[in-house]
This record gives sequence, structure tokens and C-alpha cells, in this order.
Amino acid sequence: MIRHPFLTAGLAGLAVLLASTALAAPKAKGLSTKSGVYTEAQAAEGAALYQGACSMCHGANLMGTFEVPTLVGRFVHNFSNGSVGTLFDYVSRAMPQMAPGSLSPEDNAKIVAFLLKSNGMPAGDKPLPSDQAALDKIAFTPPKTPPR
Repeated sequence: MIRHPFLTAGLAGLAVLLASTALAAPKAKGLSTKSGVYTEAQAAEGAALYQGACSMCHGANLMGTFEVPTLVGRFVHNFSNGSVGTLFDYVSRAMPQMAPGSLSPEDNAKIVAFLLKSNGMPAGDKPLPSDQAALDKIAFTPPKTPPR
């Protein structure tokens, strides 16, 4: 029998987190960031958008600061085993910090494409969609070799 209310609440919260992670996993088989879900051109456009909307906080090299998280390396593990839709939703709602939600879905998709490229995920021949439902079906799978 668990007697500490904080421990009980913590275990319940962990159970909810694990269940929501399992539910957020994409249902489409084979469609993942390993299969090239953005184009080089889209990532290049995202790089330009990143410089104007994101680099002031996350840095020109995506390395962040003491207060602001890096967007390469460890960043991938924060979103892996979920869907690209999870990342897109977060970027769409919370970024840029000075004006959350101010970018169009198309611009957010370009920035996400740039982040995928920056984290070593291959480009493909179709652009990353800007539709949340479509993005929810793309698995966020990290590359075997992390970017430098």
C-alpha cells in the first residue's frame, strides 16, 4: 500500500505520460523521418525562416544557450518515438517565443524540415506537409548516427 500522496500522484502521472506517448505514436507503417519526408528546397527555406524567427534565441548554429535548449543532438530524443506532428504542434503553438503561433502552418513545416535536416534525417522528393493529421502519421525516428 502506498502511503505518500506525492508518490501516488507521481506514479499516476507517469502512467498517464506513458499512455499518452503510446497513443501519440504514429499509426502509418513505413512513413518515418528515416524515409525522407521533406525536400532539400523546403529545408533551405526553413533555414532562412529559422534565421529570422528562431536564431535570436536558439542561436545561428542551433546550439541554444544556458537558458534555451539546443535544437540538435539531444533535441532528437525529446521527440523521438512519437510523431513529427508532435514537434510541428509544439512549434506551431509555442514558437517563436516573442510571438507564439504567429507563423503560418507552411512556414512551421519548413522550419521543422530544417530541424530534421539539421539532425541528420534524409531529404526526400515530397515536401513535409503542413497538415497536422498528415504529420501525426509520420514517425519521428532518429538517425542511427547522430549529427555532429
